[in-house]
Amino acid sequence: MRCMQVLIATAEQEVYRGQAKMVIAPSVDGSLAILLGHTPLLARLRPGEIRIECPADGDCRECHTDCMAVFGGYLEVQGDVVTILADAVERAEDIDAVKAQKAVEQARKLLNSPDKEVASKALLDLELAIAKLRVVRKKSRKS
Repeated sequence: MRCMQVLIATAEQEVYRGQAKMVIAPSVDGSLAILLGHTPLLARLRPGEIRIECPADGDCRECHTDCMAVFGGYLEVQGDVVTILADAVERAEDIDAVKAQKAVEQARKLLNSPDKEVASKALLDLELAIAKLRVVRKKSRKS
């Protein structure tokens, strides 16, 4: 079975390069599931979780899932290549679950702020902190 080529990078570094059967990413218009043969696409990403169904040992019949939190950015699909240019990305092993939980609590407190800018930022912070917790919890269930 053929696989897609996936590249995830920030301005500072390449975060992931490999093959995938499927990529799931959070766009501003909703969650995207990209499979082999997907139509060309350019989408803006919102804070959330990226999941990559990765082939085991180059064999697309057996997969494992690689998850990471993305802070926003862009996703492009061209042919069998998926490129994600992210504002920032954190892998599960780099996420501090205690700090993420505190960020959730802090963001929830600010959601009802009369200042619309503060409330909007709190909503983005909440989305990101929840995505970080999901990534960490999925990683801990696998361990």
